[in-house]
Amino acid sequence: MTSEDAAGNGFDAILHASGPATEGGRIPLAELARVASEFQATLERLALSINGTLIKTGRRPREIVDAVRLDFVGFEPGSAILKVSRTGQGSLTGDRLLEDSFRVLANGIRSIQESAEHIPREFTPQVINGLRSLTGGIGARGITRIRVTSSSAPEFEFNAELRRALREIELSLVESEATVVGRLQMGDFSPASLLCRIDTYAGSIQCAFGAEIRDKVLDCMDQLVMAQGIAEMQPDESTIRMLRISEIESISARPAQRLSQLAGEQQIGPVDSIDVFATAPSDGVEDFLAAIASARGGGR
Repeated sequence: MTSEDAAGNGFDAILHASGPATEGGRIPLAELARVASEFQATLERLALSINGTLIKTGRRPREIVDAVRLDFVGFEPGSAILKVSRTGQGSLTGDRLLEDSFRVLANGIRSIQESAEHIPREFTPQVINGLRSLTGGIGARGITRIRVTSSSAPEFEFNAELRRALREIELSLVESEATVVGRLQMGDFSPASLLCRIDTYAGSIQCAFGAEIRDKVLDCMDQLVMAQGIAEMQPDESTIRMLRISEIESISARPAQRLSQLAGEQQIGPVDSIDVFATAPSDGVEDFLAAIASARGGGR
């Protein structure tokens, strides 16, 4: 698509990513894919919310998805500058859903950064969860911020401040803070995924985590861990569908000790004669025997 085509469809935007991962005007392909997919999904969720469509699992309405679909149309160096534009022909003639979604996103993010209590009506739990995933990859060693400008909305940023504000937002009825204990298994450390699994006594729990704790999760692999975060519950609200980990630590098992060490700690020595038991203190023995007799029905 040429620049004339992009200008002709009435909408374009620029995502300006900054941070160590973008030095030299580059950006890791996996990180580009993650940011692009999460950004597109966020616009779709907002479009559904604005349109009054219930957001649920499964295929989304084709006309809504098409109305906010974006194409990647250019890349410029200088950190990493990504140009996006409306996909070819809009699915709905004269539809403003993309512009409206962008404007609600921009205003909503700026409002949340001012106060986590100021949540726009269109920011449903699904939208908040998507933004948490998008900002989860922002960290000091990768992408530190993503500045977004467009032809139809105020400038806004995805940054560490927004990530913290999103975590402070009151949880929905289908979410709760949770702590799980189990063995950490099956880690996927690709920037586009960042997933793992914790096997507990009650079953396996799928987990997601942000780039800021990637190394800590890697260090805990194949170990018994305690993980804390936001749990997305199943409809029955009794089992966890997904845990978004915010904190994780390894539970170090106490090393095995020899019997001689345990005996020394408790000041217990070997018994040389059975007579030791005869002279041992008998405090409480009579009460114990009386309780047994009572349980047996008075000694019968």
